Amino acid sequence: MEVIITEWALQSYIDLKSKAVFSDSDYKNTLRPDAELLKTDDPFDVNHPKFSNSKFWGSATHNGAIIKNGYKMKWHNLGPGNVQLRLCVVIIESELEENFKLRSFLCNSYVKDDKTEKREMARLKIKIQKIADGTFIYRGNL
Repeated sequence: MEVIITEWALQSYIDLKSKAVFSDSDYKNTLRPDAELLKTDDPFDVNHPKFSNSKFWGSATHNGAIIKNGYKMKWHNLGPGNVQLRLCVVIIESELEENFKLRSFLCNSYVKDDKTEKREMARLKIKIQKIADGTFIYRGNL
């Protein structure tokens, strides 16, 4: 599956990196390889060891309801602060350069806490709509 990097993903990476939430080693050995799994594996394959682990991968939810096309990658005890890091992923059929197919869109990453989780899930709904409308900013692909 093609994995698209959005402006939101790039900006959140820069913000979290500047706050030293994760190290270069965390990025090279954990975060990037896990995100690249979306390229080679089917995140809906419950037989895959990572994607079948609900502590790593799952549907995004807001107020107890599943957000259609919204997912989260989850890392626990990451970096020097042992934070819970989340990466919002949107998987949706979209058209890019006149090519319509199922794609993964990396949205934003954030450190999970009670306040941020609710706010980020509400924002994810808006991002899904912008991706569906084609009004997001494309920054590349993995």
